[in-house]
Amino acid sequence: MEQSDSASETVVKKKGMSRTIGMVAVFFVAIAVVIVVGFLSLKRSVDTFRGSRQDAVVVTFGERESAVALATELRKAGIIRSELPFLYYLFREDLRTKLKAGNYSLSGTMPIRDIVAKIVRGETVEKGIRVTFPEGMTAAEMAARLDANGLPGAAFLGLAMHPDAALRSRYAFLTVLPAGTSLEGFLFPDTYFFDPKLGADAIIAKMLDGFKDRAAPILSGVPVDKRYASLILASIVEMEVRTDADRKTVADLFLRRIASGMPLQSDATVRYALGETKVKHSLEDIAIDSPYNTYQNKGLPLGPISNPGVSSIGAVLDPTPNRYLYFLNNPDTGQTIFSETFEEHVANKAKNGL
Repeated sequence: MEQSDSASETVVKKKGMSRTIGMVAVFFVAIAVVIVVGFLSLKRSVDTFRGSRQDAVVVTFGERESAVALATELRKAGIIRSELPFLYYLFREDLRTKLKAGNYSLSGTMPIRDIVAKIVRGETVEKGIRVTFPEGMTAAEMAARLDANGLPGAAFLGLAMHPDAALRSRYAFLTVLPAGTSLEGFLFPDTYFFDPKLGADAIIAKMLDGFKDRAAPILSGVPVDKRYASLILASIVEMEVRTDADRKTVADLFLRRIASGMPLQSDATVRYALGETKVKHSLEDIAIDSPYNTYQNKGLPLGPISNPGVSSIGAVLDPTPNRYLYFLNNPDTGQTIFSETFEEHVANKAKNGL
């Protein structure tokens, strides 16, 4: 009877031990899952997290200040949502020792990688004249803005229209640029700080550096022989509609028009050909003899008609499938109205005063 009791106790103990081991195993598996999920979430947050502040604010990074202190300052200023993704990105890219002290103009709309890039490059407020080039600006409009800020706009435009062949070897993404064409499309729109003593070549180099950091990585997944065409289409999409959703819809619409042999009939390309902005174009306008006139010529124009931002480039590479073939923008509200048939498009034009 005692042996039986002892055997029972042994079985119970073994069962209890097995249960304990099982619970410990489950516990460690759960911890591992939490760590993996947390890591993936942290990795994704580098690109998706934004701060709460929409306008630009000057943040100071001191000579002896640590990366952790900088992250805290950025969070308090509303530039980033949390210190952790910022610090994770610094350590992942091994950039924590490359941060340059100074005063920086930053906003919560900037992704973490752009905030870090600006501080690593040392683009401080004191280092020059602040010039903002919105998405969709042409090289000529950028030149005018540079002139207005006392910078060499005319020289800039000359170099942009007739780039030095040496740039092709300096910037790998320019190898897709056809011979004899300008840098239109590659002058990345952003806010820059230019030293008043900078020459036009240095200004262009800064903007090409912007393209290398922001746009080139997006285009890197596109076959080399299609990258320039993607940039051309992105420049048209940039000028046609305002929202990210509309850009993705219009990108698909244009791609299907090209595939079916229909002309793009983009008013934006006509405006570029005319060199002036109009709400409504006349029959004479859309008959202009220009390789940029997509009413008269099928397919894409000769080159980009503006310098697009990452949203428009992304829209061309990841468009939203739809059945529309026509669209228009209400001249008063800016709302984009889509149509599947020409008859519906004509009716929508009448409804919107076009």
